[in-house]
Amino acid sequence: MKTSPGVTRRKLINALPNVLPFIVTFAHVFLSPYTKVEESFTLHAVHDVLAYGLDTSKLSNWDHITFPGAVPRSFLPPLILGLISYPVSTLGVAIGVIRTKIDVQIAIRLVLASIFSHSFNHLAKTLRARFGPSVRVWFTLLSLTGFHIPYYAGRTLPNFMALPGVFLAISLLLRAGSKPAPSSVTKKRQRSAIILLTALATVVRLELALFLIPTALSLVILRRASLAQVISWGMLGGFGSLAISSPIDYSLWKPTIPHPSLPTFNSTWQILWPELSAFHYNLLQGQSSNWGIMRWHYYFSNSLPKLLLSSLPLAGLAGVAWSLRLLGVRKGGKEGDKVYEGVGEIGKIFGVGVVALIGAMSLVGHKEWRFIIYAIPVLQLVASFAAASLWNFPYPRMRGLVRLGLAGLIGLNIAVTAILTFVSMNNYPGGEVWKVLEALPRGRNETITIHFPSYPLQTGSTLFTFLHQQLPSSTHIGPYSPLPEQKEPVWVYSKSEEAELSHPQGLWDSNVDYMVTENWDTFLDSEAISHKWEIVSEINGLEGVGRGGKYGVQVRWGRKLVVLGRNGL
Repeated sequence: MKTSPGVTRRKLINALPNVLPFIVTFAHVFLSPYTKVEESFTLHAVHDVLAYGLDTSKLSNWDHITFPGAVPRSFLPPLILGLISYPVSTLGVAIGVIRTKIDVQIAIRLVLASIFSHSFNHLAKTLRARFGPSVRVWFTLLSLTGFHIPYYAGRTLPNFMALPGVFLAISLLLRAGSKPAPSSVTKKRQRSAIILLTALATVVRLELALFLIPTALSLVILRRASLAQVISWGMLGGFGSLAISSPIDYSLWKPTIPHPSLPTFNSTWQILWPELSAFHYNLLQGQSSNWGIMRWHYYFSNSLPKLLLSSLPLAGLAGVAWSLRLLGVRKGGKEGDKVYEGVGEIGKIFGVGVVALIGAMSLVGHKEWRFIIYAIPVLQLVASFAAASLWNFPYPRMRGLVRLGLAGLIGLNIAVTAILTFVSMNNYPGGEVWKVLEALPRGRNETITIHFPSYPLQTGSTLFTFLHQQLPSSTHIGPYSPLPEQKEPVWVYSKSEEAELSHPQGLWDSNVDYMVTENWDTFLDSEAISHKWEIVSEINGLEGVGRGGKYGVQVRWGRKLVVLGRNGL
């Protein structure tokens, strides 16, 4: 029996909302395949899982043994991501889609983006079932036309390793409020949400507890759960996750202690619960201030407008309208009544958690937008209720103008996101280094040593861009392994922070063949050493965007990195 074109078209249209999160997040991964240093712990741990498996005899080869980072983080999230990515990468290698380790890095990020997209769809379907299709449509549009969450959904920052679980927990708590659901189902959903949030706060990012605890207490106040229940669920999530993560973290971190870059981490309890030790180091010892101190209103004046874009005025409008009992009342129809009901439910369950998270983090001197990212889905929900209500504006004469304004807000989101995406995808000069090295006129047929100081490692150079890195002979590299065959010849990639490698003469005396650096003047302006090094190639990048040029906007490009080679190579 043939399917009519009309039915096929309807099926495609109905499937689009489910596919859209994958399309948007995947596009960001492909447009900007490289990573920054904040993502490196998780990314390199996944690399080591794929390269060495879970064989403890190969633990000395893991990257964190030499470069543990500023504070310990739990290995459980990267281990889970690595195990999920393992069959994906293996299949890609086997069928020839994955040809280099850079392709593996992209595959890992696509896996993470897929996990996020699934959790996003779970929440979107909950919105449709609870509050109507308009709320789902506007939540999808406002969220996916923004920049930060879609762009970072496939990035291995710990905050974004936790974010899919936050989306899922919010969805479960909203589904638990569905009136036709049996009490046993409601209890199960609430229990799963609290256990999940507690596990994420315990193992992945401890500041999530600032959102979790008020949310759990809100369930008690609303008589949807008892205090004993939420405490037992929290204990199960916290102690249960620690029972899994602590043995793993102890086994993997123990060989690094003590380490020069971790001078204050030297006791067993600190590696049994890395998130607690990071909290102690950053907040109780005040070490986070080393990364900069922002004013108390930074999140309100900078982060929230940047993260929410057009959703900010809509969320504000929804809050005001709900408080005045105007949103979706009477003339809004059945869906309008659901919208009004939804704003109230969101505020009662998650409102205190959002305020507590942003308020408490505002008291900490060092602030980053990603520390409050867990509040953004809730605020996007509130904005979606406002947009859905306005789209069904009860006064026909003004409805067209209101809808035009909403379309303009989406257009503004898209314009800002396009600019930020363009800027970001040209902001990873370290990630481009491998292309320059592959084009080296010499050294392709012999072992060479290439030194990477901090800057290229901060801006995109990772273990996955080290295409000629030598792996132990026992590592199973081949057509049915998660890593493609090693490129020949083998090169030595140096990331050492030893003092002699921090100046030109020391690099020369250490027999380094090539140096990737942003401080080329140090080499070329010195009379004593300039004749020993020459510029082999350079990596250009975005310097900035400003006013000027033919169309009023001027994009400035400049040299970001150079590859210096020893004269006579």
